[in-house]
This record gives sequence, C-alpha cells and structure tokens, in this order.
Amino acid sequence: MTTVADVLNHKGRSVVSILPSESVETAARLLTDKRIGAVVVRDRRGKLIGILSERDIVRAVALRGADAMEHTVEDLMTKTVKTCRPADTIKEVMQMMTLRRHRHVPVCDDAGDLVGVVSIGDAVKARLDEQAHEVAVLKDLALTR
Repeated sequence: MTTVADVLNHKGRSVVSILPSESVETAARLLTDKRIGAVVVRDRRGKLIGILSERDIVRAVALRGADAMEHTVEDLMTKTVKTCRPADTIKEVMQMMTLRRHRHVPVCDDAGDLVGVVSIGDAVKARLDEQAHEVAVLKDLALTR
C-alpha cells in the first residue's frame, strides 16, 4: 500500500503558507502564482491554524461580492483542519477526503509539526500508479505460467 510518506517523497514536502492577517486578495494571488488550490494558514511560530482554499474564496465572493477580497485570511479560512500522518495509506486519506469533501489535507508528523500537504490529485495519481503496478505484476505472473 502506498503511504502519504511515499507521496511526499515523490512530490516534495514544501508547504505554501500564509499568515492569518494577510488579505484574501493576497491569498488569491498566492494560489494563482503557485498554481495550487489551497494554502495552509500558520501563525507567526509556524503552527498550523487553518487552511484557505479556492472554494472558500469563491463562496465568500458569492456571498459578499468583491468586498470579500478585502477580508483577512482568518475571516474565511477553515479553522478546524483535518490532518493526516505520513504513515497513513493513500487509500485511507482518499476515503477521508471523499467523506469530508476535502481536496487538500495537511500532513503532520507525530510531534504535530507540518511536513507536507496532500491534494486529491496527488492521491488519485498515487492510487492509479499503485493499480498500474498491480496489473503489471499480475501480467508477469500470467506469463510465467
């Protein structure tokens, strides 16, 4: 089974983050510049305190209009963040993402430190790679008989 650590080892462990006091406009620019769908919100000590996604911004614009861009990240971010651990399997993380409708999940080590982020795209790619490997093994077994 592919683990979250396997995915992070392949894609990298860099985490794009923002302070809660920054404007939503700044966050939107960051998402666009980095070509990502969510940004982790950390306090000044680097502790995970939330996550802000494209979906959060779109919802705020729909409700508040263009004024939503002047709000702070803290106003719109999701404060109760579901995280996963490097040892979790991608299958488990995908189930959680599906049930909770999350597209991005921060990864924290046993000490609670942020060590990466896994997106639904990362998870789907890992599962497809895993299944392609399984098919190749089965084909090899069939050919050796």
